[in-house]
Amino acid sequence: MGQTPTNPAPSREQLLGVISSRRVSVAFQPILDLNDGMIVAYEALTRIDAATGFANPAQLFEAAAKHGLLWELEAVTRAASIEAAASWPSDTRLFLNTTPSVFADARFPGALRESIGRASGVLPQRVVLEITELSDEQDFPGLAEQVRRLRDMGFDAAIDDAGAGASGLNRMMIIRPTWIKLDREFVRGIDTDRYKQNLVRFFVHFARLSGVSVIAEGVEHKSELAMVIDLGVRYAQGFYLGHPGSREQTTDPRFVSTVRGRWAEVDAEAAPANDSATLAKLCRPVLTLDADLTVAHAAAALRADETLAGAVVRDGRRIGGWVSRQSLLDRAGETAGVRIGDSVTEGTYQLPPSASVQEALELACLLDEDTIADPLIVTSGASVIGIVRVRDLLRAAAREGRLGQSWRAPVTGLPARTRADQQVAAMIRMAREPGTAGDAAHSDAAFVDLRAFASYNAAFGYELGDRLIRSLSDLINSTVVSPIGAFVAHLGEDRFLLTGAAGKLGPRLAALMDAFDQQATLLPTSGGLGGVPCPPMSLRVLLLPGVFTRIAQPRDLYRREQQLRAASGSRSHRTSAQGGATGSTMVTDWRRDGLRRAG
Repeated sequence: MGQTPTNPAPSREQLLGVISSRRVSVAFQPILDLNDGMIVAYEALTRIDAATGFANPAQLFEAAAKHGLLWELEAVTRAASIEAAASWPSDTRLFLNTTPSVFADARFPGALRESIGRASGVLPQRVVLEITELSDEQDFPGLAEQVRRLRDMGFDAAIDDAGAGASGLNRMMIIRPTWIKLDREFVRGIDTDRYKQNLVRFFVHFARLSGVSVIAEGVEHKSELAMVIDLGVRYAQGFYLGHPGSREQTTDPRFVSTVRGRWAEVDAEAAPANDSATLAKLCRPVLTLDADLTVAHAAAALRADETLAGAVVRDGRRIGGWVSRQSLLDRAGETAGVRIGDSVTEGTYQLPPSASVQEALELACLLDEDTIADPLIVTSGASVIGIVRVRDLLRAAAREGRLGQSWRAPVTGLPARTRADQQVAAMIRMAREPGTAGDAAHSDAAFVDLRAFASYNAAFGYELGDRLIRSLSDLINSTVVSPIGAFVAHLGEDRFLLTGAAGKLGPRLAALMDAFDQQATLLPTSGGLGGVPCPPMSLRVLLLPGVFTRIAQPRDLYRREQQLRAASGSRSHRTSAQGGATGSTMVTDWRRDGLRRAG
């Protein structure tokens, strides 16, 4: 058989032909603010016609790098992208890709200013320069100085594919970006991968401490979006949210509505990232002033309300910062005609309402002596929710210290008994008002525990016991919680509570038992401490369909659990798909009557 001929590599002449004729087009992919589901930016992506001889944009840019024509090619794609963005809303950003070599070129600031000058309505503050990678080369002289120069001009910088290849921590320290785009490998399958979840938590934590915004790239599934929301990622893009399209397509109201609908499918189901006190519960109302307002008018607004400690200054959609009452009144006489936007405190930190007290305190520790009295600004999308003072954070932290471990289970990090009781109480309320909570309402509950767990601890020690509990927690999340949006809490030791929509828990719990029984065959049953034997491990599942319509308070649910647990020894009747008995068992409570009170 003859070999299939391969296409020859595109020549320099082909590349020059594409550049001179400007035979490239631009598609735009939306970037969502996960606080409110609104499109806040578009990434410009180069598209190429196969008739040019190039199979895809990657081949085009690889050829440009090989032939030393990256500058010329990017000039064409940059101009097309900026021109298309001229008609966008003033609060919508353009993410503009550029390679490190072009970004570091001394000609770049001037060329960028010239391109923007030709596009009416596009300001530097609307453009984010996304530094991409074509190789592992790290050393581009003058890169850090170029970042400072462009930032002084009003541009933001972003690191693309953070955490992959050359877009590592070294490049991040050089550029000090205001945006980080997580490599899509971090997002792919993140809903079932605890290791990836922990890595993304690291980036989110780092970003909040550093005043950096994080974007999850490559979101292709509903479950992935739910997880990045749960982990506290603020922004996202990917095929699940919206495919790249033309300027006309992506700004069409129907397209925007579809994208927002995708977010809405997930947002109602996503669990809050932290169950402890959040800034939403602590923030105080605040005066918000436009940056173009004069100092004199701003001072008058503050004098009208003696309770105001200052004001948040907003420049369009962007939050400019904080101005204290005293500093503004001190300047009112000397700089009455100056814009208030020129008087804000630099480095004022912003956090979402869902941020925890611990996260906020870590940020407050970064304030210097001159700004330690300034508050943190609580924002949701473009809206200012309020401010949180440091003393309010300290008071809340002291209270959380007293609450201790009642919110999170220390071994698994899952919600603990206090949060479980809140969930049960909420489901009871929803059951009394059907139709008011939609998909958020759960009608079924289940308890999961390990048979012979005490024997396992005795035989192999508490360290291996904790490891087994964490493994079971991961299995519950991947097998039950993620597929159907169930709620799970760790009640202590080996005992878990789950709630879910009508009819959905049963099949997923059956899958959980199958998965656990397969893994249990790998667990040791002998060779433990002092030669103590251990029986084979298995799960006991107690399923209570429609239980929230039949109970009045959380303790009723636990009472019913105890009744089922007592009966489970004689009612273990589950069989495998092949008809044989399995190790794990499920007992279902089909009663519809209320619980009888003892005595």
